Amino acid sequence: MSSSSSEGAKALSQPFTLPCGSTAPNRLVKAPMEEMMGSLGGGLPNEKLLKIYKHWADGGWGIIITGNVAIDSTHLGTPFDITLPSTNLLKDDKTIQTFKKYAQSIKGKGDDKSPLAVVQLVHAGRQSMRGSGRYPWQPTLAPSSISMSTSKGLIGKVIDYALWNTPKEMTQEEIKQLIQRFVEGSVLCHQAGFDGVEIHASHGYQIAAFLSPRTNVRKDQYGGNARNRARLLLEIIDGVRQRVPKSFAVGVKLNSSDYVQGGLTEDDALMNVKWLAEHGGVDFVEISGGNYENPSFMMDSFDSEKELAKVNGTAKTPSKPPTSARTQAREAFFQNFALRARSSVQDVKGPGREMALILTGGLRSRTGMAGPVLEGIVDGVGIGRMACVYPDLPKTILNDSVPDTDPKSSPPKYTMKGSGTVALLPLKIVNAGWGT
Repeated sequence: MSSSSSEGAKALSQPFTLPCGSTAPNRLVKAPMEEMMGSLGGGLPNEKLLKIYKHWADGGWGIIITGNVAIDSTHLGTPFDITLPSTNLLKDDKTIQTFKKYAQSIKGKGDDKSPLAVVQLVHAGRQSMRGSGRYPWQPTLAPSSISMSTSKGLIGKVIDYALWNTPKEMTQEEIKQLIQRFVEGSVLCHQAGFDGVEIHASHGYQIAAFLSPRTNVRKDQYGGNARNRARLLLEIIDGVRQRVPKSFAVGVKLNSSDYVQGGLTEDDALMNVKWLAEHGGVDFVEISGGNYENPSFMMDSFDSEKELAKVNGTAKTPSKPPTSARTQAREAFFQNFALRARSSVQDVKGPGREMALILTGGLRSRTGMAGPVLEGIVDGVGIGRMACVYPDLPKTILNDSVPDTDPKSSPPKYTMKGSGTVALLPLKIVNAGWGT
């Protein structure tokens, strides 16, 4: 690439069309996060939140995925989550009207330059902290009764007990109710005018817990082997697809690995990606990784290869090597896995091979964002923290009058005050979550 080239900016500026027919005006995706701006105990989107999304809407993003929207008000990720009401969801006029305002705030002018508006739907499962929508003594629901373990030693166990309930293994009736909640939440989002939903099956939340052999030791049709562990996710997709039109996008956020002993491996994750493509009905997969029991993925210094080596007990990992000098200098945490996932999807026959891939995690510069797109590894790139610090980041990244090698092609680096002091604390989830 010559010093005057803006190849990266031009590649990221290209629109791309999802299998459902909706077109994103560019390749930059505002990744989903937890804004923690809801009312205490959970609630509907408020004016403060809508104001922020209006700012993102004006920022030039291709797709805007909302922060966590809890489908079950008794299982919040934090006490300040946005949540859907527990009863009569599709007949609740206040909820429908509020979500219409939410969609309008994201879509902005609603022209061909406006971002696609996607809602991330989530059930926190065993990672819902005590008192987050329930009485502190009420257990969480999970695939199996396996307690959280986020810290080591006696102090760590005490802290874990204070933060998390011991989960109750879900009955099949409770699983059916869970599926129905995802379906009704998706229908509501369609009625409100959103372009799609993303089913959160990553980071240790409920669906991710079903996918993981460490947290799912069930003996029925929802456990016992990898295919059965994926059954819940596939049944949710089927349920949603039966109730929304084909033009409505359905995405899935998936882990590339849990990075914990006995958890979901890269090979497990690749099977999940392939099964989603073969199954059909999924427009995109957003690739991420990690969970609260190894929250290192939240830290700027995260290295997926080193984390895999720790889990595998090896000096090196079996992942495929980088494909070029550009890949070797990558920022993306999960790019090696994305390369394998792209190959897996391309091996699928039929319409499933059109399923788009979005890569999230660690991206900070134009060249880092453009690399996996230029190489055809992914269709879009998800930006989280940088989107918070610089809501109009696309105006800098997509400015092709500034060469890719010019420092001005990327926003300035930023630091989080207090991170050094917090790193001294013995609780991993606090250390990793400070920047978030």
